[in-house]
Amino acid sequence: MGVFPDSSAPSAVADGLSFAPPSKAPLAIVDLGSNSARVVVVEHPIPGVIEVVAEERLDLRLATELDEYSRLSERGIATTIDAVGEFAAFAREAGADSIRVVATAAIRSARNRAELLARVHAELGLAIEVLDGSEEAEYAATGALHGLPIRSGVIVDIGGGSTEVARVIAGMIVGAWSFPLGALSASAEWLTEDPPTRKQIKAMRRMVAETLASCAPSGLAEGEELVATGGSARTLARLAQRQAPYPIPRTHGYSLDRDTLRDVGAFLAGHSAIERSAIDGVRAGRADSIVGGAIILEEMMRHLGADRLTVASGGIREGLAMRAFGEPVPQPRLVRAVTVESLLRHYRVWDEDDMEARAIRADTLSPDPIEDPFSETLEAARLASMLRALSDAGIHPVDALLGEDLAGFDHTMLARVAAILHFIEGDKDAARPFLSLLPGSEKRLLRRCAELLA
Repeated sequence: MGVFPDSSAPSAVADGLSFAPPSKAPLAIVDLGSNSARVVVVEHPIPGVIEVVAEERLDLRLATELDEYSRLSERGIATTIDAVGEFAAFAREAGADSIRVVATAAIRSARNRAELLARVHAELGLAIEVLDGSEEAEYAATGALHGLPIRSGVIVDIGGGSTEVARVIAGMIVGAWSFPLGALSASAEWLTEDPPTRKQIKAMRRMVAETLASCAPSGLAEGEELVATGGSARTLARLAQRQAPYPIPRTHGYSLDRDTLRDVGAFLAGHSAIERSAIDGVRAGRADSIVGGAIILEEMMRHLGADRLTVASGGIREGLAMRAFGEPVPQPRLVRAVTVESLLRHYRVWDEDDMEARAIRADTLSPDPIEDPFSETLEAARLASMLRALSDAGIHPVDALLGEDLAGFDHTMLARVAAILHFIEGDKDAARPFLSLLPGSEKRLLRRCAELLA
């Protein structure tokens, strides 16, 4: 569930007002990446909300279809045309009124891309828009930021054929870069043994470090955070989560530290591609590129001086949808408010008067929740109060909270809300795993909020 609130509009939760549904038809985004190709069909059901209603993917691996002269093979052209045709049919079946097709690094670098574009237009009546590197970086950053409570930092998107980086200050993109460091293409060039040798890994690591040193943005400034999106980052996060019991099942919003990333990368490098594809959490189509992706991501962290990063589920497709529907990069607090409203509407438990009463009751926990040093904890209490309405429909609030990719929530905020909900139910044991993700200074306040809301 993707949520993109208009920062200029009042929050429905804050003012007790409901957003009127806009009349915008579903839109399909086809993303022809260097490793995989995807289509998403999105709707704009209420202002501030963009929702994925259908999606599909294919592993085209176009980065491997480029010859030594950077020409896309006939097989690569044919499979791309077939994929676009299949995705277009899928999108129309899902109700999409319009289809936007974009291509990234592999097609961007193909010397014969004009032939592909002409054939797709002639055979399917569709135009492929080839994004340049900076455009790709900006769309990826826009899509990644929509679902995270992060306003300033660096967003990195590791693709199959290139890596895109954008710097964001106060929600505004101020710089965008693209490098020919793709997880699939670099792995094919540098990690030729299976599994790769230490010498090959060291050589690729040196190449990545030199590339970043020569043209990547400078290190993180105080208050800036690092965000990673793309299939490599999400795969590595899934594997890191499974190293020890962890209470939140989704990768979106997960905080991955550099030491853990290094350990996961070393573990993967010690196995062959076939062995990696058998590991739970590693798709077969990513087994031969994930080691390269881990090296690029680790060297990016080293270059930027980042001890940890936050993983985002959104990326280029979500960024394209945001721009298409005219949604700006939002304020995180508004994202969370509208996300919860959308979730409650989905389960048909949204009632204006009831939600207004719940919000007012939660606001009495602090005379000034915006200025309070524990404002995020108190915001979590307000959201927990709203989510309790799900119990009336026989739905467990924590299950609903964790069962969706709710935009605006990192794992810290999810842990706060889940802990409060469990405390309200009197289930201290269920709350304990979530408390382990939070600062000790918050735990007493979380219990107190639950007591006042019960």
